[in-house]
Amino acid sequence: MFDIVIIGGGASGLACAVAACEAALRAERSAPKIIILESSDKVGRSILRSGNGRCNFSNADVMPDAYNDPAAVEAVLSCLQAQAAQMPLRAEAPNPVVAFFERLGLIWRRESEGRLYPLANKASVVLDVLRSYLLRFGVEVQCGMRAQKVVLPQAVGGHVTVHAEDGRLVRGRTVVIAAGGAAGAFGLEEVIPHEPPQPTLGPLATDDCFTRPLDNIRVRCVVRLLRNGALCAEERGEVQFRAYGVSGIAIFNLSRLARPGDVLQLDLAPDVPRHSMEVRRLMLREALAKPPSNFELLQGIVLPLVADQILKRCVLEGALEATDESARQIEDALHAFCLPVKGIGDEGLCQVHRGGFALQAFQADSMQAREHPELFVIGEALDVDARCGGFNLHWAFATGMLAGWRAEQAVHAG
Repeated sequence: MFDIVIIGGGASGLACAVAACEAALRAERSAPKIIILESSDKVGRSILRSGNGRCNFSNADVMPDAYNDPAAVEAVLSCLQAQAAQMPLRAEAPNPVVAFFERLGLIWRRESEGRLYPLANKASVVLDVLRSYLLRFGVEVQCGMRAQKVVLPQAVGGHVTVHAEDGRLVRGRTVVIAAGGAAGAFGLEEVIPHEPPQPTLGPLATDDCFTRPLDNIRVRCVVRLLRNGALCAEERGEVQFRAYGVSGIAIFNLSRLARPGDVLQLDLAPDVPRHSMEVRRLMLREALAKPPSNFELLQGIVLPLVADQILKRCVLEGALEATDESARQIEDALHAFCLPVKGIGDEGLCQVHRGGFALQAFQADSMQAREHPELFVIGEALDVDARCGGFNLHWAFATGMLAGWRAEQAVHAG
């Protein structure tokens, strides 16, 4: 019998266990008896792969608008701020999650767009400070144990039973689901609203006849997501062409909104003024002492392979002399290179899953189920997702902290 059973040894689950031990320490109580059930062979995989192995663990400006449910997320983050005020908070910490890691000894630094990384620039450092704390307080970790079903007590004061895939049972006074969006509902969909998980924040598959020849080429551009001709969203940043479509942070952010049938409109030269191609044609004519070709119009603006695909889109021969009409066509394709969206390009590269348990079924100050106080759900297991920039990991750590603090208090209160 454990005090707290945590299903999932990712970012939110580890933060929950640390926060529970921290709450006991602050109250001068013995640490609760905690077990973490992790289906893979090691904990912290979500941390290690974050930020290309550097772990963008938070953001200096955590905006509720970065999430799919801003009002509900703002309520949770406000509760975290209020409760964190009771903990030691260094003045330079931009938010409670950063203060939490500072208490564990992590030194961090800020990069562009407010992204926060460990000073050592390695994700393993973030995982190390979490594991070190858990080891000190005797938290049990069981790897290779996949939870399959959670059975809640039939009466107040009863225990929770977690059924593992291999037939083993684990019982606890409380259970925290921190297993991520892809893990499913653990048989609780009848008592807590649950949306089936769908991978998102990843690359998009498009018409590959134009992207396949550009595989692995990167461009800095503006990308607009169009639906029935109307603008849905816009991102600026690096886009990487893939054989099946497009990738990159700008594409990842748009993937949260994109649907099959939408159109990605790439401005491949956003800093080149519109309606300047005719002037460029005349300038090159003077510089070359002869009329420029269609290909030469694009030379110096984009890479040759990209120029080839623009000309292919316009059905123009690169070697032919540029005309007023061909210059207009090239300019249109340069600033509006359109790719129809087919869906997610590679699910294995998606950073999060959309779907999970409805956030409204849980108390904002604790992540405790409103109708089932022995149940907590945190992190990606909730139907919350955000754009790139450290917001998803911040959510995982924030909800883990809230649940850990509250679960320890609930266990102590009996």
